[in-house]
Amino acid sequence: MAQVENSIEISADRDAVWAAIADLDSVAVWNPNIESATCDSDSAGLGATRTCHLSRGGLIEEVVSAWDDGRRLQFAIGSHGGIRSADMGLDLASTGDGTRVTATADYHLAFGPIGPVIDRIAVKRQMARMLEQLLAGLKKHIEGTSSAASLH
Repeated sequence: MAQVENSIEISADRDAVWAAIADLDSVAVWNPNIESATCDSDSAGLGATRTCHLSRGGLIEEVVSAWDDGRRLQFAIGSHGGIRSADMGLDLASTGDGTRVTATADYHLAFGPIGPVIDRIAVKRQMARMLEQLLAGLKKHIEGTSSAASLH
């Protein structure tokens, strides 16, 4: 298993950030990696499912595997491309000036023993870039600005 993590500070309270990420149908509004998304279940929360059409083509099926109101949202993601499975999480923590959002991606590659080499050469960088874009898009959406300078 490989992991990538990134975080950003958003100038908004945790409730506002949670409202944006917990609206499962609206992920395409703020995540530039998603062209459109549709909830496949009647309600949000643990076990909810959605289908995301990716901006670069293809689709992924997601199942909410953790839902801690106002604090953590995690999705189990099925196979896509060279990824056998993945867990994508968003953790929220209040700060003095807003909310720190930490995005993590834990993933298993489908390339057998050469997987770690492929991960070092390309996949880890692609996953890191995807998290950076996701967080910058969320910040821009919530703050209503194009500033994403506080990526760490």
